[in-house]
Amino acid sequence: MQTYANRVRRCVLAVIVGLLVVSAAKAQAPLRWKFKEGESLNYVLERAVEGKINLSGADIAFKMGMTFDTTWNVKSVAQDGLANVEQTVDRVQISMSSPLGGNLVYDSQNLEPPTSPVWAQLKPLMEGMLGQTFKAKITSRGKVSDIELPQKLAEVFAKQQQGGNRQAGFGIGGNAFNETGIKELIEKSVLPLPEAAAAKDVTWTQSFQNPIRGIGTQTAEITYSFAELEQQDGKPVQKISSVTELTFEPADDARADLEITAQEGSADFYFDPQAGHLIKSVGTQMSALEMSGPRELTQEIKETTNMRLGKSPAAKPQTAADKEAKAPAK
Repeated sequence: MQTYANRVRRCVLAVIVGLLVVSAAKAQAPLRWKFKEGESLNYVLERAVEGKINLSGADIAFKMGMTFDTTWNVKSVAQDGLANVEQTVDRVQISMSSPLGGNLVYDSQNLEPPTSPVWAQLKPLMEGMLGQTFKAKITSRGKVSDIELPQKLAEVFAKQQQGGNRQAGFGIGGNAFNETGIKELIEKSVLPLPEAAAAKDVTWTQSFQNPIRGIGTQTAEITYSFAELEQQDGKPVQKISSVTELTFEPADDARADLEITAQEGSADFYFDPQAGHLIKSVGTQMSALEMSGPRELTQEIKETTNMRLGKSPAAKPQTAADKEAKAPAK
């Protein structure tokens, strides 16, 4: 009887050990995007920028907010996890406030378009994005390549190049509304993942370059690391944190000198290991620049970028303040 009881205990112990080993193996499995053919994901991307520029003693304050509702459609997935993904822009919301460009409030769900002067510049870009599809290849580790712009938007950027307007947007080297900025926004929307499994000492990097015509190139070096495992909606979610360092390399024939005098950037990402996709992210970047040359200029900027699964709330009826913001500046 004792021998039988011992055998039962040994069998139970073996089963428990086996379950622990399997559980540990699963816990140590590297994080991966798990795209599925025919899958559709809705993401909201929000970007807000506020800052101040002092140009030859004159202060210019500005604010800009952009919200993009997008749908990711997975067209195909190879055996190695490489996915062909089409991202469609379903809705665009923009708000701007600046002494130079005036005020602007735009929501593509509203039928009445803005009438402010700056809208004349933005309208071709918005029409080139809204309802249009961007194509890209994305690996299971979040590497984005072969970004293909909609034909309508590509034509807008081609006209920008012909007209010499290679940089658009607020601030030094602002690229919110040019080809470089749009492609960077698409790439940043896909969280890169490391080869190794989650561990405290695992880090990995990603970098983006922003050419500033006639001055040099600003580089953003992003370093990612694993944070704690959290519970959201009753399921485990891997938190990943990042810090960003900005550096500047002057051009050989720079017409002005630029220096980054202060900076601080960080972000948190929440990734669902089981579903294999990002749930949300929250990031902030602050920087201060000084430029000397033909004119003295200083700039302070705070940028926040948020991304989440889901859709934006439906558009609210326009108020008198909204209509005033849309009216041409006198």
